[in-house]
Amino acid sequence: MLLENTTNDDGRPKPFRLLGYCPVCRQDTVFEGHNDWHRDYLNCTKCPTGSVPRERALALVLSEQRPDWRNLAIHESSPSPRGISAVIAKECSRYIATQYFPDNKWGDVVGGVRNENLEKQTFSNGQFDIVVSLDVMEHVYHPEKVFSEVFRTLKPGGLYICTFPVRKNQVAGWERRFVFNQDGTRHDIKEPEIHGNPVSNEGSIVTVDYGYDLHQQIAEWAPFNVRVYRFCDKEHGIIGEYTEVVVCKKPMA
Repeated sequence: MLLENTTNDDGRPKPFRLLGYCPVCRQDTVFEGHNDWHRDYLNCTKCPTGSVPRERALALVLSEQRPDWRNLAIHESSPSPRGISAVIAKECSRYIATQYFPDNKWGDVVGGVRNENLEKQTFSNGQFDIVVSLDVMEHVYHPEKVFSEVFRTLKPGGLYICTFPVRKNQVAGWERRFVFNQDGTRHDIKEPEIHGNPVSNEGSIVTVDYGYDLHQQIAEWAPFNVRVYRFCDKEHGIIGEYTEVVVCKKPMA
């Protein structure tokens, strides 16, 4: 239900508000936004860290697909201490979080967090029931290696649940935004785009744009069964751009 979307006496817009239920904090709530870019600014007013739509979308799909996730082995790559990531870390006893520290040895613990390169992980085969990442895959240089490695580390029937921007004006499954020259310098194909990074103030450059056919591309990189969930779900505060949740299931056989 839309509660309010009008202007103040001075002409400034009042906050955008929706009444609904948050799948992150699991409470009836008001979703409130002070910016038209709902993906980053439509917050749950009950969540301690104010969850945003992509976090709520992943939480909803996770609970629908694996309602017993608290008892399962979960690997999350590059989590922020907020939203559904904070809930999984608190409530799942078999949860492992990893970050990317390229100047340190892979598999070591750095600042209390395991150090992993998603393109060449140190985890054993079939170690996890679920792998999760929120807005990570647009920052890897070799996505085909990452999907292959995630497939390897999942148990049969395991799920990789992830979010990343899907460009609505692009059909091709993926396009590079830049390439590296032989001398190590970067050649930009598209205008550089920088996103936030939970472990670096410098942020993370976007390496790859994904398009409509991404589900077919992923299935070529690794033998997953792939589903793409798209939302316009006011009840759960999941509206705006880039609401996709991608679910990759490793076959049982």
